[in-house]
Amino acid sequence: MTMNSVGPRRNDDTLVLGMNPHVQAEAEALQKSNPSARVSTLRDSFQNDQVRASGPDGVTRVHDLRTQDGIRSFVATLGLPLAQGQQVAAAIASAGEDARDELAQLALVWARAEKGGVIPSRLVLSGHSGGTSLWGEEGSFVNGVLTRRDFARLAEALPRAAAGVEDLCIAACYNGGETTMEAWRALFPNLRTMWAYDGSAPGTFSGATAHLARWEKATRGEVESLRPELLRGLRKGENLAVWSRLQGHQTASVRASTADLRARLSAGHVPFERYFQGNEVVRDTQHGPLREHYNTLQALLGRPELSASERTGLERAREQTLRLLFYGNVSARFQETHRSSIQRGFTALGLNAPDFSRLGRKEALALIRSFETELGRRNPRPLEAQRLLPLLTEGLRDLQRSHIPDNWL
Repeated sequence: MTMNSVGPRRNDDTLVLGMNPHVQAEAEALQKSNPSARVSTLRDSFQNDQVRASGPDGVTRVHDLRTQDGIRSFVATLGLPLAQGQQVAAAIASAGEDARDELAQLALVWARAEKGGVIPSRLVLSGHSGGTSLWGEEGSFVNGVLTRRDFARLAEALPRAAAGVEDLCIAACYNGGETTMEAWRALFPNLRTMWAYDGSAPGTFSGATAHLARWEKATRGEVESLRPELLRGLRKGENLAVWSRLQGHQTASVRASTADLRARLSAGHVPFERYFQGNEVVRDTQHGPLREHYNTLQALLGRPELSASERTGLERAREQTLRLLFYGNVSARFQETHRSSIQRGFTALGLNAPDFSRLGRKEALALIRSFETELGRRNPRPLEAQRLLPLLTEGLRDLQRSHIPDNWL
């Protein structure tokens, strides 16, 4: 049975793209669940944004995706028509640092469909997430960020491959809202089922492998529906959200009304402000008033009835709240990344350079105010201090995503 006139043949093979270091354990759980189906794994490369691929001459070479020449040489190995190859190259080039290697590996698999070959009909995307991207971080392991738009660009460049994905599993937090799932589904025109989480998802060794085994069993063959109670009895099973052609979007737990969520959001502004000003400190990133406020934001953003203007404001609030939840990680990565700029900027004003990784948020905000005041007194204003100011104000103070990337969290 063919998916349609442009899609490859359906199968029970699974492709797992994982941004975290333990993705192989998740792939092994899938393979154990169904030994007769093939499970392929894509993971962080041996070196940031470098991949190995064989050209027409059969020689395997390393392609450096940090350069346009490296991207072009890699895309040449895919054997695609010129215009399509250029689309794939543009998709890879647009991805962020240390995420191009995973996207290129996905292109390597998906390119087979464009030439009439077979690709896995089931796709698992695994990693940390806030609903719009996937990233990897655990201990000393830090990976890049793949946005949904990155996947969309590649799907647009390789439409036969996108048409061949029949079952999608997002093994990551906060991708189970109705509008979020709809946005993912738009990438894959022949999708039959989708599995995600309307809340936090379990880690690899705290439940994900058991969850994936149940997903694998539930999506064998030509499945037209999924039941949201499939994870009953398992940790975080109550956060499961599913979509299927026959039954649409469903959640394992009863959802609050939109009116109730708006009331919760209003009540959550007071505790948010206490944390934002540093008067309260996050002691548990998974529980407490700030996490509840974040959950409310995510739940609201999953509702299709929101206006575009309301959604834009809530998206900004979501990104800021997530960064505030993990402010300890943020301040440490900020200091590590901008150490020299901090030193030069404060020295230019005759001030001692701080170590923001050792300061609480309240102390950091006071220091930023002092820096901004002192800079305003200077005429002319030292260039190094001017350069540092937006990093301090838009970054560490306002926690804007443009300065605080997802994989700092």
